[in-house]
Amino acid sequence: MRRAAAGFTLIELMIVVAIIAILAAIALPAYNNYRIRAAEGACNAEAKAYMNQAVAAVIGQYSGFPAPANKACASMTGTIDSAAVSSGATITFAPRAPGSASTYCKADTTNCSLTPSV
Repeated sequence: MRRAAAGFTLIELMIVVAIIAILAAIALPAYNNYRIRAAEGACNAEAKAYMNQAVAAVIGQYSGFPAPANKACASMTGTIDSAAVSSGATITFAPRAPGSASTYCKADTTNCSLTPSV
């Protein structure tokens, strides 16, 4: 009696590899978009928290409140002082990579968004 061959054929293995390649081609761009949105959202949250602290310090006339932690945001453009709060200046926070959309915060209301308000 002859024993049957065990294992997979080459065509079966090639089909499995092709299916995995198709799934990776779909999943990797979606994952990259997720990373970008997460970086921008983290910067937005950090900017909002800092703006709340800074405006409260300006209104309460506290001196020497700390600079932003810049863990999720790479940089902040603008200064927060009594003149910026009274005029409603826009403070811009740039996210760390891979994020690209900056967060814009109004100094008088501490409202922050990814789109500049007019």
